[in-house]
Amino acid sequence: MKYNHRNPQNRTRAAALLRQLKGQLVDVTGATVTAVSNTAASSEAHWQLSKASGVHVYQQDGGWHADLVFKDLPVGVPSVIGTPEPVATRAEAIESVVRMMSICAQRDGVPLPAPAGEMRWFRFDEHEVPIHAGLLADYVEQAKGLNTNPDDLIEDLEAIRLEITGGSPVTAMEWDAADFDTRYHAIKLCHIAMANGIMELTYSGPATPGLH
Repeated sequence: MKYNHRNPQNRTRAAALLRQLKGQLVDVTGATVTAVSNTAASSEAHWQLSKASGVHVYQQDGGWHADLVFKDLPVGVPSVIGTPEPVATRAEAIESVVRMMSICAQRDGVPLPAPAGEMRWFRFDEHEVPIHAGLLADYVEQAKGLNTNPDDLIEDLEAIRLEITGGSPVTAMEWDAADFDTRYHAIKLCHIAMANGIMELTYSGPATPGLH
């Protein structure tokens, strides 16, 4: 069964573990963090330990995971960061998340970038679509007055994928090869999707006609 970060019991345990591990932070002076994506690079300033709400440690997919969960982040900033791959033991997972927490603690009190100039990134299969934070805020306000079905937005994104690639995953090369109007429409859809809580679209194989 897939681990559920929103389960009330899991959240309670995660909050207690966060309090415990805050007393075990390590010295990470001089440590460098290499962002592996545009999403991470544009989000890391917001991942401050003071905004953390819990540490989730669990077994899944043949190993141990440790996730640090945040609250009250701007729309489009991922609220969960964790071990990139499962590790062999719970102790290794704890060690990894303590280091992560220690790095986040260094960001506490550091002024955040001005929202108007920030970018977010929508993960569209294998490509990251740029999202303007100021424009995203406008879409968030619009979304409050609408009862948008997330499934409808996903269908719209899958349809634009079909238009861009013919049904295969969206890549940077496929994206760049698409015509301007198609990319413009896709970027607008990605803004609307993110405003409604959809952070990414992952390719799961060719669509079957008549099935959604």
